[in-house]
Amino acid sequence: MAISDPHNLWQCHLVQWGIEFPSILHLLLALSALHLAHERPDEREKYLQQADGHFTFGVRTVTNVLSLQDMNEDNCQLIYMSAVLIIFIYFGRGPRNGQYLIFSEAGPSEWLVLLQGVKLTVGKYHEKVYSGVLEPEKSSPLPEITPSMRIELHEHTVHTQAVQRFIEQEAPVDDLPIYVSVLDNLYEIMNRVYERRSAGQLGVAFMDLLIGWLYRLPEKFVRLLEEKEPRALVILAYWAVMFRYMDAVWFMEGWAEHVLWGVSTFLQEEYRSWIEWPLQKVKQE
Repeated sequence: MAISDPHNLWQCHLVQWGIEFPSILHLLLALSALHLAHERPDEREKYLQQADGHFTFGVRTVTNVLSLQDMNEDNCQLIYMSAVLIIFIYFGRGPRNGQYLIFSEAGPSEWLVLLQGVKLTVGKYHEKVYSGVLEPEKSSPLPEITPSMRIELHEHTVHTQAVQRFIEQEAPVDDLPIYVSVLDNLYEIMNRVYERRSAGQLGVAFMDLLIGWLYRLPEKFVRLLEEKEPRALVILAYWAVMFRYMDAVWFMEGWAEHVLWGVSTFLQEEYRSWIEWPLQKVKQE
């Protein structure tokens, strides 16, 4: 897993934290077992069983801390990284029927419930969580986007703008500000993703942008997705095009196609033409 790690978080600090907070150690072992299951398909079942055992123990410890309201400034970073590892493990387990990351066949998605754990920790102890070895790396200016990548960005933008014009014409007045806000954030993320791709970045380099977009979705928009509201599903499809670029890391393989499959499954027939481009684009990659 190629990831920028200026503070040696993954190679050093996280392992040390695992001694102090066993949940992290078991979650690291669960993720490692899933990686072995991916790399050694002939022994997949053995490693999946190991992953499940470590995952169960790791989640139990975190759940106990949260249920007893024992989270504080001293352990909030440990809880936060446990929540992040749980999300990675969910991805590493692979897509599952009826669960499409941010929505599901019925009710809140499993992954969204996990994301709430991250939100809970960050919301209460934001400054403490993002301090020390978890302090965000100061980003250096990226080189100017290449001509070929600029063409891809333009294509993505033009198709998304067409969707926005359609939504502005037919969406209920009360819902329109939500759609516009979500699309504005999508355009911003779009520019930054293609800038990073132009600079040769791959895989988890897009995690903060693409998962960050889901993290910031207004609750009302999430409810629209859960209700299979077609305009919300179409917008999600244009995000999923970029999600495909995370396939370079093993635990993200197949997720973009799976989310698009979910969108396609629940989208009403009269809206299906609006996701032809995302479906075609993901198949091309």
